[in-house]
Formats: sequence, structure tokens, C-alpha cells
Amino acid sequence: MPDPAPDPVASHVPADRRTVLFTAVGAVLVAGLLFALVTRVASTSTTAVRGGAGNPAARFELGRASDYAPKIDRDGPLLFPDPQGHSRDIFVQHLGGTDWVAFEARAAGAGRQCVLKWDQGSRRFTDPCDGRIYPANGDGLVSFPTVVDDKGRVIVDLSSPQAPTAATTTTVMPY
Repeated sequence: MPDPAPDPVASHVPADRRTVLFTAVGAVLVAGLLFALVTRVASTSTTAVRGGAGNPAARFELGRASDYAPKIDRDGPLLFPDPQGHSRDIFVQHLGGTDWVAFEARAAGAGRQCVLKWDQGSRRFTDPCDGRIYPANGDGLVSFPTVVDDKGRVIVDLSSPQAPTAATTTTVMPY
């Protein structure tokens, strides 16, 4: 007696289930990736559209003044790559008590390679590109309003750059 012929419907059921399973898993993965992409694009464009002092991206919060003051007093100002992701690096400096300042880390128009160097011994900055010397408070550089808020945090307002004050810089001439 010959073997019974295989049932064509029964032999295709496992393959069809696998196809449905793979399609469902693929659809879930694609949906997750699309969600992540849309979320990323939406958050990036929201940050770029906002502006002004109310913009959280325009506020740089250093942290508690009482935590940073001793470190800065001992080792010198803190250098931060541009907190907004551009090319405007800043120094945050403690001048004593509740007196804090923030200013650009290089002279106006200077290239990124001209980031000022801090000399702890003389308590001043030197421009490595042209030799100009700047005081510890950043006079002569673009500055940003800096306050210690009611919770004791140092806040820098990056949305309001202030033009350099009367330059008290000196130029060191090579002999």
C-alpha cells in the first residue's frame, strides 16, 4: 500500500507561522526605530527653535557654588567646551565670596587653538597665540551674566553675552 500523500495545507502551516512571526518582529523593530528617530528630531528642533533667557539651553548650571569655589580657588578657573555645542568655550571663575564670572576662553576673533592658558602662580591668563595677558576676572573678554541663585547654584546666562570691558591686557613682546 502506498504512503498517503502529504496534506498540502498541513505542510505550509509552520512556514506561514514563521513568516507571520518574522513580519511581526520586523514591524515592531521598524516602529521602534521610527519612534526613536522622530523623538530625536523633535527634541533637536525644539532646542534649536527656542531662544532667549527663558531657553534652558541658554542657561548653564555649574552646580553648587560651595562645591566648586574651593576647587577653583586652589586650582584655577574651570574650562568648559561650549555648553551649547558650538565653538564658544567658556571659563567659569570664582573671585571670592559670592562673586563669580564667566567669559569666553579666547579673545574675540581668535581661533579655537588660541584658548587662554591659566597661570595659577601669577593668577592671570595668557593668550598662546599673541601673548596678550588677561586678568583673573576676564576683563577684555566677552563675558556672560553669572549669579548664585537662592539654592546656592552657579548659573551662567549664555543668551546675553556682554561686550568686552575696557581691556586691561598687556602684550608680551619677544626680545
